[in-house]
Amino acid sequence: MRALTIVTLTAALLATPAAAQVERLPEQSRAERQVEDINRAITRQQMRTRDSQQTQFEINQLRGEIQRSQQFPTGLSYSGCPRGSIGC
Repeated sequence: MRALTIVTLTAALLATPAAAQVERLPEQSRAERQVEDINRAITRQQMRTRDSQQTQFEINQLRGEIQRSQQFPTGLSYSGCPRGSIGC
């Protein structure tokens, strides 16, 4: 009888840590889920805004390059004559 009690007690002590590991956290409340959803939506919007700003910056850079190339075409002097030409 005493051996059975020790085995039962030992089994109970060993089962306690395992039971604690299986214990789960409480479910999220509806408000917590809404907050997380809103935070994810804000993060996505910020990423879209950043991407849009980067795209606009690149477009403006290209426009500037086009305007400069139209003002000073390659192979022409500032007077509009081909370089090295005489009496244009």
